[in-house]
Amino acid sequence: MKILSLEFENLNSLKGRWKLDFTQSPFAENGLFAITGPTGAGKTTILDAICLALFHRTPRLKSIAKGNNELMTRGTGECFAELEFEVQGKTYRSNFHQKRARGKHDGALQTPTCEFADADTDKVLETMLTKKTKLVEQVTGLDFSRFTKSIMLSQGEFAAFLNANANDRAELLEELTGTEVYSLISERIYDHFKSSEESLNHLKAKAEGVSLLSEEQIKELTAERETLEAEQKRLAEQLKEWQAHLSWWKDVTKAEQTIATSEHDCKTAQDELGRNQPSLERLANSEPAEKLRPLHKDLKRCEQEVNTTQAHLDNSTKLLAVRDAEKQDAQTKLTQSSAIVEQVKTEQQDQEKIIDLVRPLDNRIAVLKDKQTAAVNAANTLNEQHTQQRNQQVVLVQKTDALKQQDQLCTEYLNTHQADQHLEKYLGQWQAKVEQVRTLERQHAEQLNSAKQALCAVDAQQTIIKSAQDAKAAQDKALAELVVLESSAKQQWEALQGNTSEQVLNAQKDLLEFWNRNTHSLLEINRGFLNAQQQLHAKTQAHQTNTQLVDKLSKEREVLVERYKEKETSLERLTRLIDQEGELAKYRAALESGSECPLCGSTDHSIEQSQDIANLVAQKETENLELTAIKKEGQEHRQQLDSLAPMIAALNDDIQRTQADIQQAQLNWQGVVGKLQQSLSDFAGTAPELALLTVNDLGNEATVATFAQQCELQLSQFSQQLKALGDAKAHYAEAEKQRLSVSVMADKAQSNLELAEQRFADLNKQNHSTNEQVAQIAQAKEQQWNALKESIVQTAIEAPELEHIDDWFTAKSQASNTWQQTKQQQADIEKQLITQNAELKTLDDKLSSAEKELATLTQQSESLASELTRVVSERTELFGDKDIQATSNAMKQKVTEAVNAFDAAQLVLNRCELEHRTEQTKHISFCEELTSKQSSYIQASNAWLEALKTSPFEGEADFEAALLDEEVRTQLQIQKKSLDEAIVSAKARLNTAKATQVELQNHANAKAWQEQDQQQVEEATTECQNAQQSHATKIGAISANLETDNQNRSNQQDLFKQIDEQQVDFDDISRLNSLIGSKNGDKFRKFAQGLTLENLVYLANKQLQRLHGRYELKRKADDGLELQVLDTWQGDVMRDTKTLSGGESFLVSLALALALSDLVSHKTSIDSLFLDEGFGTLDSDTLDIALNALDNLNASGKMIGVISHVEALKERVPVQLKVTKHSGLGVSEMEKQYKVIA
Repeated sequence: MKILSLEFENLNSLKGRWKLDFTQSPFAENGLFAITGPTGAGKTTILDAICLALFHRTPRLKSIAKGNNELMTRGTGECFAELEFEVQGKTYRSNFHQKRARGKHDGALQTPTCEFADADTDKVLETMLTKKTKLVEQVTGLDFSRFTKSIMLSQGEFAAFLNANANDRAELLEELTGTEVYSLISERIYDHFKSSEESLNHLKAKAEGVSLLSEEQIKELTAERETLEAEQKRLAEQLKEWQAHLSWWKDVTKAEQTIATSEHDCKTAQDELGRNQPSLERLANSEPAEKLRPLHKDLKRCEQEVNTTQAHLDNSTKLLAVRDAEKQDAQTKLTQSSAIVEQVKTEQQDQEKIIDLVRPLDNRIAVLKDKQTAAVNAANTLNEQHTQQRNQQVVLVQKTDALKQQDQLCTEYLNTHQADQHLEKYLGQWQAKVEQVRTLERQHAEQLNSAKQALCAVDAQQTIIKSAQDAKAAQDKALAELVVLESSAKQQWEALQGNTSEQVLNAQKDLLEFWNRNTHSLLEINRGFLNAQQQLHAKTQAHQTNTQLVDKLSKEREVLVERYKEKETSLERLTRLIDQEGELAKYRAALESGSECPLCGSTDHSIEQSQDIANLVAQKETENLELTAIKKEGQEHRQQLDSLAPMIAALNDDIQRTQADIQQAQLNWQGVVGKLQQSLSDFAGTAPELALLTVNDLGNEATVATFAQQCELQLSQFSQQLKALGDAKAHYAEAEKQRLSVSVMADKAQSNLELAEQRFADLNKQNHSTNEQVAQIAQAKEQQWNALKESIVQTAIEAPELEHIDDWFTAKSQASNTWQQTKQQQADIEKQLITQNAELKTLDDKLSSAEKELATLTQQSESLASELTRVVSERTELFGDKDIQATSNAMKQKVTEAVNAFDAAQLVLNRCELEHRTEQTKHISFCEELTSKQSSYIQASNAWLEALKTSPFEGEADFEAALLDEEVRTQLQIQKKSLDEAIVSAKARLNTAKATQVELQNHANAKAWQEQDQQQVEEATTECQNAQQSHATKIGAISANLETDNQNRSNQQDLFKQIDEQQVDFDDISRLNSLIGSKNGDKFRKFAQGLTLENLVYLANKQLQRLHGRYELKRKADDGLELQVLDTWQGDVMRDTKTLSGGESFLVSLALALALSDLVSHKTSIDSLFLDEGFGTLDSDTLDIALNALDNLNASGKMIGVISHVEALKERVPVQLKVTKHSGLGVSEMEKQYKVIA
């Protein structure tokens, strides 16, 4: 990446627009330049502009956005930065621009804009802020961090990498080269390892935590369950009998309680009826009066309506008289208000006639006053202007005289110093040539010093060569001894191998390990197969027993269904007969002795001829009990069948599952045996002497156990043999490693010797070259000085000596500046004289015009005053000093009040007339209503009298005495109905309870059941139920244990398979974790960073060789990322980086910075470099070393810009970009040639 040009505006203290074109002079001829100026002038702002144009940020300001821009110059409304640069032969343009609202310095910051374009075609590639920075990174291959460490080294960061500790250096390497991915890989591998280990441990713990029942335990549990099931069946039969016994006792008790309750209720109802007899008689006597109640009620209503209407009519008559009086009063007040309105309107008309005459006079007075005031003001203004113009005339005359005197003095000076006119043209050229002479003089001194140093280096290198020769001889001797040791170790290893190689032994061990792992699976499969066969036999027997029981219960239930239907039909027939007898009993009760029967016509009604109802009821009760017993027995059969169905279904599922387990065990056995046989057929070497299992060995525990023991034994033998062979191999490898290490050191000693000899030859060559350069520089210096003196003499000026040239330049520069300033001053004076003469003429014309205008204004003012006096006198005679508007408003208010009073009186009259008409209408309505109500009353009275005559009552008083209140009558009716229903209900319950009691006493088991009371039966039933529940709980627990055991045996096979698979995965990730895995990612990251640092040191040493051949960087072998320096001028002594001097540190830091630049620039070469370092802490010798390094770097084709205010640096670097600070203004500027003129 090469920076071509930079243009920016209003950044920090550099106010205005500036442009630096690095492709033009003076930068094109000199790739090394300095940016100089006092502290705080704005030198670093130039580098800030580069960063802002590319990345919208600077090293000192992390973010520049809409609400935050500390980079914009104070008091300006916008800032701008644009950079043109070249990458791989293509030119690009990148800029950043931000304004304030309305372009004002106090406006709000607006959203920044940007542009990234192809400078060759002017095609815009991106204008969005975030996308633009990403495109810059893509094109240049540098993000902001890499850019500030490869192209632009900011203040304080130049030696950051060299002086950093190991941890900080690791972070810098990671940040610069992106090696954080290795940390993530290391962490992920460690996490995968821990997860795999946890899964494996979980599976193993799960396998160890499962316990299976033994065969003896299974048999005991099965026998216990069968015993409990038989006892459960016996308890069910016994519970059925006790429940029937308890139900009979409950029915007997209930019947006895119902008879006693019904008899009590019947007696209570009869007593209540007797106590309420008087009230019931009163109810009966009120029936005739109830028939007359509507007519009497209608009569009273009509009488009340007549009275109410008469009262309304009387009130209306009184109110009508009041309304008539109010109406007459309102009429009188309206007439008075009308007269007042007419009078006020007449007064208003008279006043308006006078106002019409006065208003024009007021308008004329106002106009005259305005004109008079304007004339007076104009006259005063003209007087003031006239006075000012007289004063200005005097001042201009004085200034003109002074300017004429100054012009005369300038003319005399220019004529006297005519020779200084052309100095400005030649002084710059002469100063540049003097600077070149001095540069050659400094180079001559430096080359002389270099020649002395080179001669010393040649002597030192001869000592280094002697040391290298001694070191090589020692390494050759050690190498010979280690070759003998290695040969002996190799013979021992080969002797142990014998006829069988380590590869064959490892293969046989791997085969046996594979067999041993699968042996565990075979043992589990065999145990599962035997257990499944035992379970299948037990489940099949239980299934046959339950199926036979279901068949037996189904047949018995079919018989019970037929019996139930027969009993149900018989019960319905008896019910119909009893109902018929009940109906016939009602008719018999209605027969009277001697009268004919309406059915048969007989007059003899003998009761003995009727059927015996008691026998029918007894038969019905017997049938009902038998039906209930059959129903209970059928329900019990149904419950047993329902309970057996899920048990049979569960047994079917268990049988199918067990059969599937057996088939799966056979398939698993075949699979594992097949893998063993396949592994033996795939094995290329000599197989172990061990007979494999076959498919038919499934179920043979002895054969499987023998095979497992043999695998274990042979595996142990092979492991011991391999261990001995491995120890011998390791001993041989260690000897070989030592031999190779010493061999490398011997090669290195040889290399060091060759390098020292080559270095000796290079130093001799360098010494010869330095002597030649000393002579060339001396000759060039003499030629440059002679040419300069000849150029000065040609201008007719005497040339000074070189040691006095600075004073001579100062004097001539002052003389040239004085002549130019005097010439410019004379031109300015002539311009001012022309301007002031024109101003004097203009003032004369203005004074004359003002005097004439003032006389005219005075005459106008006197005329206006006379006219104003006449008009004011005429107005006073007509209207006095009264105000027209106020007088007119007062009259209008008086008229308005009179009209409002008239309107109010009119509204009162209208309201009174409306109220009078309304009340009159009401009065007529009440009269008509009274007539109608009186007619209705006469009709109701006649109807009442007619009804009273035909009733049993003598008069209205007798009627009212017999009449009951409606609420009382309703209560008596409800009471009578309730008493009748209570008697009927009590008798019915009594009859039903007695019939039930007879039925229970006639039960077949009644006599036997009465021997035990109800409490004894309840206790026996509860005891039987508890025993049955306890047995059911035990049966469920035993079944659950057996089922869990079966499930555990099935799951165990899958679990061992998962453990084998997980173990393989764990072995792989465990090996990888031991190599590069770590919890915090350090292991792999440090390895990757070590490789990166090796590459960086290699690149830095290449740069050091070009800058200064004395030093070479090395990594500390035992200290991670620490660095040390090899000093080749001091016998290759190793030095810590902290012992380097300022100049040495600068050289090494610069080499590291250039190496980092090469390292991080993935896509492009770095052809521009900016160093923001002050060099203020370096002494003169160290500064010379640093500047020589920069010269060498510049010679390689790089453009280098250095920011500094060190005077020695200014002298050594001919091209300087000066930044000047204006005292007290807070702004700075560069030289005028870089200013962009709008």
